[in-house]
Amino acid sequence: MCACSLALWACGGQPENEVVSGRTNSVFAAVERDGTLAELDGSTGALIRTVDLSELAHDARMKFDVEDVQAAPDGRTVWLTAKPKSGGAAGAAQMPEELVGVDASTGKVSHRIDLGTGLNVAHVVIRGSLAYVTAYGADLVLVVDLVTERVIRSFALPSGTGPEGARLTPDGVTLVVAGMGDGSMHTIHTGTGFVESHALPGRAMQSAVLPDGSAAFATVYDTRQVARLDLFDGTLSLFELPAGAAGPVQLYPASSTSLWIADQGMLDGDAAGNTLYRMSAAGSVDRTIVVSPAPHGVVVNSETGELWTTTLAEGTVEAVDGESGEVLWTTRVGDGPSGITCVNAGGAMP
Repeated sequence: MCACSLALWACGGQPENEVVSGRTNSVFAAVERDGTLAELDGSTGALIRTVDLSELAHDARMKFDVEDVQAAPDGRTVWLTAKPKSGGAAGAAQMPEELVGVDASTGKVSHRIDLGTGLNVAHVVIRGSLAYVTAYGADLVLVVDLVTERVIRSFALPSGTGPEGARLTPDGVTLVVAGMGDGSMHTIHTGTGFVESHALPGRAMQSAVLPDGSAAFATVYDTRQVARLDLFDGTLSLFELPAGAAGPVQLYPASSTSLWIADQGMLDGDAAGNTLYRMSAAGSVDRTIVVSPAPHGVVVNSETGELWTTTLAEGTVEAVDGESGEVLWTTRVGDGPSGITCVNAGGAMP
């Protein structure tokens, strides 16, 4: 595995030869229950637009649940996982799940890629012209060619894995997948498809990879822990969150030495959390920031230390100064914002 400089992992950090969108600072959130994409000004919190992802089908307007969003590396297109909303138009059960592309400059739906049915697609991560989509209901990771707009391959995970979040190593060789179904963490070699599995003591919600490629992490909801997998020697470690943690969901690296964790709670009737934790790569929590209830998604601009989080209970996106702990702005975007990504003049977050 080759190392990658931290600059490539900042919001907008991309290789110099990449073509980018020219945006200065935009944040995109998947508003799951509304079936929309919200775009905000990352500096001021102003809601730029809301994009309806529904489509006409069977003589009715079909709505989607959209769980995750990820901008393409050049920042031109924002991609979302979309599942036909149950109880919608007649024939909804036969409608395919989709990977929907939205033009970042116009806010128009530009692509709809048929992924199939019965998948329960969850998260998407992108490298170059390929997207990797986790399918919770099928124990698969789908590989989608964004140029030809078709699924070209799939990686099978052990039965019951229930893959949820996923992230790539900086070199693109390894995909790290969180198993929410059975409580597990998996590494997939993207060239050969070889899968290596690691059991965890509870449901894994999302994974993260340090910018230097040295280690991967996964949140363990049930035990209020974070798992660390050394990507060189395969050693697995478990780190405790502070007493009173509600249940961690998503996490994101701030640098090669620390990461932020969204303590959401709310599963199985649990109370909502209201905290973002900063954890060192060695496992110690050194900062706690209070935000609105049920923070879910989190993404970091490692050039500025600013981070953004979605909150399920309030339906907001919040910007936070990672050093001072100050909440810079709060904007309501709709019902159930979940995944989040950001784009600026240099491109998009990985």
